[in-house]
Order: sequence, then structure tokens, then C-alpha cells
Amino acid sequence: MKTAALQFALGALLLVGCSSGDLVSNEAAACDLVKTRVTESHRLPGSSRIAFCDRIPAADVPSEFYVLALHSDRKCEGICSTHLGWFAVQKSTSTVFDWNVAEWQLGQPVSQSQ
Repeated sequence: MKTAALQFALGALLLVGCSSGDLVSNEAAACDLVKTRVTESHRLPGSSRIAFCDRIPAADVPSEFYVLALHSDRKCEGICSTHLGWFAVQKSTSTVFDWNVAEWQLGQPVSQSQ
């Protein structure tokens, strides 16, 4: 993991601020927040299109975050993917970020509408 990049991203949080009134206290709450934020930011027709989250074990991610993959309820024949993306939720602020799996670091904050 690139420590300098993570420290930079964490420092940037002071500028971003809290993006939700309620702080997340567990992975289920983090999943619900990501579902809501992605639905809003991508203007999806409803959270019913987002089915579930896969979590990354806490031992494999920075302790300040819940990191998870978001999946749709897509049905298809043959080989397809339900993967919608990787996200991180900061525990202390409930800020939702894209998670860069290739670099294993924080990406940009997910805004209310992109």
C-alpha cells in the first residue's frame, strides 16, 4: 500500500467534510450508505437495482474505513458481472470514496450527483 498517497487522501478529508449526518457504525450501515450515495450520484432509478455488498476483511484495509464492492441485481444469460464498483466509507465522517483496487488506495469522494 502506498502510505504517502493514503496520508494525502486522509489529509484531504479535512477539506471534504462529512457527507452524511449519521456516522456509520458497522459494515451493514456502510453498505446502505454506499447504496444510497451511488444511487444518487449515478441517478439510478432506485436502490432496488443495487442488490448487495461484498466486504473486504478489516485486516486487509486501513482501520479508518469500511471497504466493499457493490453489486447489482442484474440477471443475464451466460457470463456476466454484477459488479458496480469498489468503495470505501470513512468511519469517522461517513464520507464515501471510490476505492482504487489496483493501487489499493482511496480514490475521489463520491458526490451527491456526478
